[in-house]
Amino acid sequence: MAISTGQQSVTTTAVKLFQPSGEAPIQHALVYSSAACFIGGSGVTTTTGFPIPATTPVQIPLTGAETGTAEAVYAITSSSATVSYFLVS
Repeated sequence: MAISTGQQSVTTTAVKLFQPSGEAPIQHALVYSSAACFIGGSGVTTTTGFPIPATTPVQIPLTGAETGTAEAVYAITSSSATVSYFLVS
């Protein structure tokens, strides 16, 4: 099992949060945002993204998200936020 963490400043332009890497598939992601944001693929918008409420950790299962087969996860917000993530593979 490997654990990795990171943090990104997110504004009104989609920013890459993380992309699966390494041999082991990512099993779970925990995402936390200082303000409401939305996550999704590279074309995510505040209309099409999955909502992440402000200051509420959200667990996302990513079973099978192996390198080369899964798209990176991006975030966007209607203002600005700091988005943190915790990955377990």
